[in-house]
Amino acid sequence: MLVLTFMVGEFLYGFEAVNVAEVVPPVNCKPLPKAPGFVSGVFNYRGRISPVIDLPRLALDKPSVSMMSSRIIMIDIADINEECERGSRYLGLRAEKVTDMVKLSDDLFESPGVDIPDAPWLGRVAKMERGMLQLINPAKLLDEDLQRILFPEDGHQVTEREVEELHYPEKNMGD
Repeated sequence: MLVLTFMVGEFLYGFEAVNVAEVVPPVNCKPLPKAPGFVSGVFNYRGRISPVIDLPRLALDKPSVSMMSSRIIMIDIADINEECERGSRYLGLRAEKVTDMVKLSDDLFESPGVDIPDAPWLGRVAKMERGMLQLINPAKLLDEDLQRILFPEDGHQVTEREVEELHYPEKNMGD
């Protein structure tokens, strides 16, 4: 399998190349007031308004650092939500040190041995010279609530409560 590798903080992660639509240089995103902190904003990707998620902020609660090797990895939403038409919507994922595409045998990957409910998108792990490489599963990157906020269906208005629940999930537990 071909894997696009990148860093989140000091750790190595990757996407299977089959799940990557394109890798683009970093851009200034239009911020979305009151959006969850890991949402960088939106930008014009090939004529379509596309949201961007800051992967280091999502994973480690630390904003990404701008560097020469920072990139936005574009994912087709059809790889996240099978009800979406391929090529109709994209999600950008801001990452650091997006520099390598490596070919690895599927046999090198194994289960990490833990299941983290708040990070269901974390996938299998491979041991490499540079350290451990963990795959990210794009199909589990956005839960239904976040999909509805970032990609509202025509006519669906996202409620203030939905945004608040993403912003402050502990505040709304037990409601």
